[in-house]
Amino acid sequence: MKVFAIHDAAGAISEIVTTPDDGPTAGIVTRAGWSMTEVEVPEDLQIADGVEGNLQNLAELVLQYRVVLEPIRAKLQRKGD
Repeated sequence: MKVFAIHDAAGAISEIVTTPDDGPTAGIVTRAGWSMTEVEVPEDLQIADGVEGNLQNLAELVLQYRVVLEPIRAKLQRKGD
């Protein structure tokens, strides 16, 4: 199960979205000023497949956590390599 957080630039989470492991992984802009980013769930709040039993953990993610984006660096690679 993949977990995505919809958040503002300060990391405040407004919504949590889950997808199967083979679902999309790219972050997208959902509306002006908000992004959707795949997040790692803390081990003590593991999210299992299915909704039942997860609602409390998903709600805790929204209420008790924020998204911290780490710098991502892209590099150029010569075509054909």
